[in-house]
Amino acid sequence: MKLLKIHHKTQETERLMAAERHGMLQYACYRLGNLHDAEDVVQDVYVKLHQRLGENDIEVKNLSAYIFRTLTNLCVSRQREARRTPTVPLDTQPEPIATEAEDFEQEYRRINRLLSEIPDEQAEVIRLRYYGDKSFQEIADILGIPLTTAKSRLTYGLEKIKRGMRAPHSV
Repeated sequence: MKLLKIHHKTQETERLMAAERHGMLQYACYRLGNLHDAEDVVQDVYVKLHQRLGENDIEVKNLSAYIFRTLTNLCVSRQREARRTPTVPLDTQPEPIATEAEDFEQEYRRINRLLSEIPDEQAEVIRLRYYGDKSFQEIADILGIPLTTAKSRLTYGLEKIKRGMRAPHSV
């Protein structure tokens, strides 16, 4: 009976992961700055969930929120790890024509700079809303906050970003 229950949860998890994959990749990509790391983290979520399902009988009220919370935690861990491990690019010669990856990296740096200027709680709601394509209710469930708090964090965060974009920056 327990094996059947685990099999059912595994199928449900696989179905949900397939449905959420695009949003998860997009969110992780904007969180981490590149597609390779994003794909690794999404795969880590999949492995972690299957391990948890096999280890014990976990009860999750909202599997989608649980998956995104796991994704968020793994992204944060990956970012901490990257700050501790400096990297040196193998190819230091710039390419003459901007590639799609370079365009993304420029956009990522700009967005990341804007999000770093507001409180983390507001930045996370913005990421989940625009890059994770989550509804306010899903964001509230993922972050464990009231629906009204999720909405107000988005509003206040966007207002601060707009003010920051209008303010002259000292060089």
